[in-house]
Amino acid sequence: MKTFKQHTTAQSGLLGMCLLFAATAWSAQDIYLRAEKFTKELPGGLTVEMWGFAQDSAPGALDATVTNSPGPVITVAPTETTLIIHLTNNLPEPVSIVIPGQPATLGDVQPATGRIRSFTKEASANGGTQDYTWPNLQPGTYLYHSGSHPALQVQMGLYGAVKKDAAAGEAYAGVPYAAEVTLLLSEIDVDVHEAVRTNGFGPGLTISSLIHSIPEFFLVNGQPYTPAQTPLPAGSVGQTNLVRLLNACADDRVPVLNNYYLSVIAEDGQKYAYPKALSAVYLPALKTRDALLIPDAAGTVMLYDRRLGLVNGTAPDGGIYQKLAVTP
Repeated sequence: MKTFKQHTTAQSGLLGMCLLFAATAWSAQDIYLRAEKFTKELPGGLTVEMWGFAQDSAPGALDATVTNSPGPVITVAPTETTLIIHLTNNLPEPVSIVIPGQPATLGDVQPATGRIRSFTKEASANGGTQDYTWPNLQPGTYLYHSGSHPALQVQMGLYGAVKKDAAAGEAYAGVPYAAEVTLLLSEIDVDVHEAVRTNGFGPGLTISSLIHSIPEFFLVNGQPYTPAQTPLPAGSVGQTNLVRLLNACADDRVPVLNNYYLSVIAEDGQKYAYPKALSAVYLPALKTRDALLIPDAAGTVMLYDRRLGLVNGTAPDGGIYQKLAVTP
């Protein structure tokens, strides 16, 4: 015979408070990404096959189109404590997602050959799915990218930016800002993309690895520079502008804002004890930096790569070169 207990008003109130605390203490943000092929047009009439991410609105919605690489910027609300990415992979080889700098439980994938293929569990080729969870999400700017065969899959375009503020208008605790600009640097080796398109990439094939890769195109936010580009907004005179710098290249880059020093405040989401005033920011491969810019005059601020990733194929005056617009 079952015995039922009747809660007192005080007990019921305490139970309700516990449930409310549990609901507010853990909050997750769900993102639905889909990996697919797309064709990118480059200056000079050249086209390349790339791989990229699209962000669907719901599971199986298929309502987003892959049109660019990097993939969509994932903006996590300051109140969210957990990020869950649901991945659908429509590419011909397994894909996974990692976010360096964010705590997560990973398990590498090691085929029978004994060589590790992936940093974490994979979504299998041609329609496979996989979920990835990052609990205890930390504020900062991060690069998400494929953890499977990353030397190739990052080159093919499987990367993007993740950002989370400590509070509204506050990048990290005690670091407020009024405006922001995200600058994600990347590159394209046309020969590698063509080898992948024609099934000529791999051991014993036309291109066996990326050890000797020589990229011909350099990009900011997925676009090589052309004079017709619209400048990116970079706040107003006297405002604190948060500059999020990310590098998806296979080599180091050194972004420079002409005639300005940047106050670099964090690396891979880890806030420095003291900011660093730099005119040229060393940005290693697959890393991020957060910096503050306070413009003192309206007009155009020029960004360029001091390591001279400044070409579009054989044409000079392109690549990692971008105008930032400062309003009065």
